[in-house]
Amino acid sequence: MTKVAIKNENITSFGGIYHIMDVFSKLGFEKLTESVLGRRRCRGKAFCHGRILGSLFFSYLCCEDCLEEINALTGQFRQRPGALLPGADTVGRGLKELAE
Repeated sequence: MTKVAIKNENITSFGGIYHIMDVFSKLGFEKLTESVLGRRRCRGKAFCHGRILGSLFFSYLCCEDCLEEINALTGQFRQRPGALLPGADTVGRGLKELAE
């Protein structure tokens, strides 16, 4: 006989990316990028380089090929508790800072 588990959690099509976010968090991706790239120049910035690169990477994993499409995904990413990722404009500014 097959047992069925009933879950009270929201099930989304982005469930796999949540697992990858957890792995990045456990591996210390943000601390690693900050140690390699340094802190962002201006003080008081809400997002570090790790979150900016993470947002870009996660959007590519979700088959988004345009920077502006990150905004469509941030709503889905925010359904995961504790997920705080920047939008496309912040990612663009962060990448521009890295290019300088």
